[in-house]
Amino acid sequence: MPSRKSLAYGLTANVVVLSAVSLFTDVSSEMILPILPFFLTQVLLADALVVGLVEGLSDSVVSFMKIFSGRLSDSVGRRKLFVAAGYSLSTAMKVLFPFARSWPEFLGMRVLERAGKGVRDAPRDALLTESTPPETRGKAFGFHRSMDTTGAIAGPLITLALLATFVASRSQAEQYRFILLLAAIPAAIAVVIILLVHEPKRAPSVRQPLRVTFRGIPRPLLVFLAIAAMFSLADFSYAFLLLRAGTLFGPTTAILLYVLYNIVYALHAFPAGILSDRVGRKPVVLFGYLAFVGMSTLLVASDAFVVLILSFVLYGLSYGMAEGTQRALVADYAPADIKATVLGAYHTCVGVVKLASGVIAGFLFVIDPRATFAFGAIVAGFAAVALFLWRPLSKS
Repeated sequence: MPSRKSLAYGLTANVVVLSAVSLFTDVSSEMILPILPFFLTQVLLADALVVGLVEGLSDSVVSFMKIFSGRLSDSVGRRKLFVAAGYSLSTAMKVLFPFARSWPEFLGMRVLERAGKGVRDAPRDALLTESTPPETRGKAFGFHRSMDTTGAIAGPLITLALLATFVASRSQAEQYRFILLLAAIPAAIAVVIILLVHEPKRAPSVRQPLRVTFRGIPRPLLVFLAIAAMFSLADFSYAFLLLRAGTLFGPTTAILLYVLYNIVYALHAFPAGILSDRVGRKPVVLFGYLAFVGMSTLLVASDAFVVLILSFVLYGLSYGMAEGTQRALVADYAPADIKATVLGAYHTCVGVVKLASGVIAGFLFVIDPRATFAFGAIVAGFAAVALFLWRPLSKS
C-alpha cells in the first residue's frame, strides 16, 4: 500500500476502476453533448426553449430516481448492481439517439438515458466513499472527476476530428447522426469495465420509510442541501453557452471552447479535492460558486471573443472546484448507515430544480441571451452569500 504521503495513497483499485468507467462514459457522452444543441435546433427543428426543456426535464426526472437508488442501495447492502444497471441503461439509449426523427421522440430517449445516471450516481458515490480512507475522500472524488473530465476532453476532440474528416462530405443531419451512433462504442466499453469492481462487504441497512431519507439528515446538512439547490437553479445548461458561442462564431468554435472548458475542469478537479482535504470543503466550493458568478457576469457584459474564452475558463474552474467537492462534503457529514441515501437526497435537491432552471434559461434566451446569464449571476450570487454564512457541523 502506498505511504500516506504519496500521491497514490487512497486511490484504491475500486477508485481507479470506477474512474476509468467514468472516463469511457464521458468520452461517449461528450462526443454527443457538444453537437446536441445543434442537433436539436438544426436537425430536429427545436428552439432554445425546447433545448432548455429537454435538458431540464431529463435532469429533473433522473434526480428523482437518485434518492430511490441510494435508499435501495443502502437497504440491500449492494452498490455494484445499481452502478452496472445504470450504465447499461444509458448505453442502450445512446444506441437509439441517431434514429430520433423529432424532438419529442428524442426527449423520451434522453430522459431514459439520463435515468441510467439516476440509477448509478448515488450508489457509485457511496462505493467511492467506502473504497478510500476518510482522510483521502476529497482526493478520491477529485481523481474521479478528473478522469471523468479527461474523457470529456477527448470526446469533443473526437467529434471535431470526425466532422473535419470522412463525415465532412455528408449532409449536416447525417454527420450528427453518424457521430451519435459512434458514441455508443466507448459507452459499451465502460459497461464491461464495471465487471472489475470489487464491492466491499457491508451489512444491509434496516429498511426505513422514505421520509427517513430527509428526517435522518442533520439540520446543518439540510441547510447545505438547500444552498446547493439554489446554486443548481442558477446553473443553467452548458447548451446555452454553446448556443451563444455557436451563434456568434459558429459550431466549430463553440466545440473548441467547450474543449477548453473541459480542460480547465479536468486540471482543477483533482487538485481541488486534495485542497479540500487540507483546508476544508466549504472554501473550495465557495470559490467555485464565485467563478460561476464571474462567468455569467462576463457573458452579460460583452460578446467579445476574448471575453467568451475567459467565460469558458471560469465555467471550467467553477465545475472543477465545486462539483466533486460538494459530493465529498455531503459524504463527510452524512450518517454512516444512510450515506448513499443522503447522497441520493443531495443529487435530488440539486437536480429537482433543473427543470425550472432549464425552462427559465430557455425562455430568457429566446428573449435575449444576456437575460439567461444575468439570471444565473444573480441567483448564484445569493447562493454564494448563503454558503459564506453557513456553519458546518461535526463530521460523522
